[in-house]
Amino acid sequence: MEKQGSRALLAAVIGMGVLLFIGSLALVGVLVHRMMHPVATPATTVAGPVAAPPVVAGADAAGDLVVDEAPGTHVQAVTARADGLLAVVLTGGGVADRVVVWDPSGRRIVARLVLGRS
Repeated sequence: MEKQGSRALLAAVIGMGVLLFIGSLALVGVLVHRMMHPVATPATTVAGPVAAPPVVAGADAAGDLVVDEAPGTHVQAVTARADGLLAVVLTGGGVADRVVVWDPSGRRIVARLVLGRS
């Protein structure tokens, strides 16, 4: 009688181990898939988009977009958004780091975010 109970217990333990192993593989597979195929988050929330007043940068004689930034400023990163805007991270120039949201098709600066005062 003890042999029968021990065999059933051994089979249950082995079965649970196999299920844990398969579940762990599935979890790792889902994580890898999500890292390789990120989903773009929508720019709007449930409450609707937040409209920032447009900040128009000046244009020079050649028609180039001129952004008034301190000397020594450089671009740290540029991120393209799903709505066609570019988020440009600016650093240096003796000013706090900042993010400028640029609309290339409208040739204007849509918003500025200052990350901290220096």
